[in-house]
Amino acid sequence: MAKPKRPIRMPPQPSVLKPIPVANVNPRSRPKVLPLVVGGALLYLGATYTTMLVYKSKQDTQNDIERRESGVEDSELTPGNFDTTTIWNKIAGDYDKEIATDEFWMGIGLLRRWLIGKAKGDVLEVSAGTGRNFEHYKSDHVTSLTFTDKSPSMLEEAKSKFEQYSDNFKKAFVGFKRADVQEIGSLTTDDGKPMKFDTVIDTFGLCSCSDPVEAILGMVNACKDSDDARILLLEHGRSHYDWLNSLLDKNADKHVSKWGCWWNRDFMSVFEDERVTRELDIEKVSRWHLGTTYYVIAKKKSNSTT
Repeated sequence: MAKPKRPIRMPPQPSVLKPIPVANVNPRSRPKVLPLVVGGALLYLGATYTTMLVYKSKQDTQNDIERRESGVEDSELTPGNFDTTTIWNKIAGDYDKEIATDEFWMGIGLLRRWLIGKAKGDVLEVSAGTGRNFEHYKSDHVTSLTFTDKSPSMLEEAKSKFEQYSDNFKKAFVGFKRADVQEIGSLTTDDGKPMKFDTVIDTFGLCSCSDPVEAILGMVNACKDSDDARILLLEHGRSHYDWLNSLLDKNADKHVSKWGCWWNRDFMSVFEDERVTRELDIEKVSRWHLGTTYYVIAKKKSNSTT
């Protein structure tokens, strides 16, 4: 009797996976990281600045209320009747500590570095304050450094601070002079010779002088008659926005009483003043922090009369 045939077992077939359909993504439609990062950073800086500005305004107002409650009344303050030097002399010792946090979160240090990094040759920094720009100078780019300020207390703070940077500038002449920025064009050496510079710098000083136009003209006069000479400015003043300007205006007298700074100055109008445009070419203006921070590069006109 024949044996029954065993059923033939087929080997298992590998399962076939159907490819998952992939959407046809256009590379151009993918979000770009850099604009998002930059946009987020700008939004962060704007929000941070606004928060700090509102806080300072409330703080200045509270200080003003306390002063009035103590029986002290102020007449209306104006650049013509209020010398901010008295304020700077008073706050010089604590100034760095008071503003360090604000400058850190607002990225002011980065703006200082960008600006000061352009300094070269014989350099004059007016309204140098406590020397917050010292760390940003490139020793191999400068021949000499002259720092001036109208406040003797601020200048002493700067001299003391520079000791930690002096080893970097052994090949450069470094001097400190007490001088008003509005008279800086008549600056002379110890033997009476006029001093002229390749780079003239001011950071957050025009807000404190009585006449910013005269101050700028003084800087122009301090420049060498050279096509390479530059004026570098980092200032703060009026905003792009009316609501913020209203806040600055409302608290201007209170702020200057505490910080020696007219923070509501319209620097675009200053740059467009006929006396300035006659002597100075503005090459670049960048505005930060809702338009209140001005980063400016300018040069003396070849036909300047100063």
